[in-house]
Amino acid sequence: MPKKNSDLILFLAAASFYALLIFFVPHAFSELPSLLSEKIKVMIPAGVSAQRAAAMIQEAGAVESARALSRAMSDIGIDRALKPGIYTLFRSTPVNVARQMAKAKPEIYKFTIIPGSSCRDLAALFDEYDGGRELFEEAINDKTNFHAAVRDHLQDDPHARMIFLMPDTYFVAPGKNAAADLVKMSSKLWYERIGSEIPADTSKNIFSDTGILASLIEGEAKADDERPVLAGIFLRRLQKKMRLQSCATVIYAWDERGVKKKNLTYDDLKIASPYNTYINKGLPPAPICIPSAASWLAALHPAKSDYLFFFAGKNGRHVFSKSYQEHLKKQKEAGL
Repeated sequence: MPKKNSDLILFLAAASFYALLIFFVPHAFSELPSLLSEKIKVMIPAGVSAQRAAAMIQEAGAVESARALSRAMSDIGIDRALKPGIYTLFRSTPVNVARQMAKAKPEIYKFTIIPGSSCRDLAALFDEYDGGRELFEEAINDKTNFHAAVRDHLQDDPHARMIFLMPDTYFVAPGKNAAADLVKMSSKLWYERIGSEIPADTSKNIFSDTGILASLIEGEAKADDERPVLAGIFLRRLQKKMRLQSCATVIYAWDERGVKKKNLTYDDLKIASPYNTYINKGLPPAPICIPSAASWLAALHPAKSDYLFFFAGKNGRHVFSKSYQEHLKKQKEAGL
């Protein structure tokens, strides 16, 4: 075979091998870098942009160009659905690192805020993490962790700020910023779901009172259709200077003393507490729990009715009355 043809064949073979090595192998075996390099852990916080995440991955040493990685993340379609958490990556090309991220299952914390939870319940979610409860207290104390639109309405009492946390399930990156991230995400969701329903010129005190009312509704109601009715009753009682007589506030008052109550006796209703609306007029000084969106909307849009009294029936639904005499009669008929 002529030497010229031999050289051409060798060149073509080398070029093919190079193309195979550079283009096909990385595409077909995106996990190959794991066999060739050490693990690199990168923590991506909740809510960061793809550009910032790419920069953090570059700083960790998993890729050379943050710009190229950000572009690759966009091409794959993970730039707008980037999950927070700790990623285990292997140094490679931007395209391969983006593919690793698409396939990865980052280490993550899952927190569920349940409607009706107290601030202590929420803090307890962090008990299994070292120093978690203290970090939660710090997070809720820091106004800057709350959505910017609600900061001017925050009360000085950090526990009163729980009304701005929207019940839902949240996924946040592990670490010392987990509690702060939870507050940021949940207060942002609160604003998205409830904030638009509240007039911009609402005063701080009215804002707070509406949240406290929503927490009472949450403590009393099980059925969504009853929430606006209960809101209307509480507001009518306030207008008439009547005591609200919410059993939920009494249960909260006992809970403040470390005593769990499900069924209340007449003696239980005598507990000396600013939260006991059987002995104190007006709203309690702070919310008794985290309200759901349904309770917030009921407080903002109460139903108009002639009802002034209510009690919970054996089926969990409430029985409403216009007068005290009717209230007593219906209780007797219900066997209470």
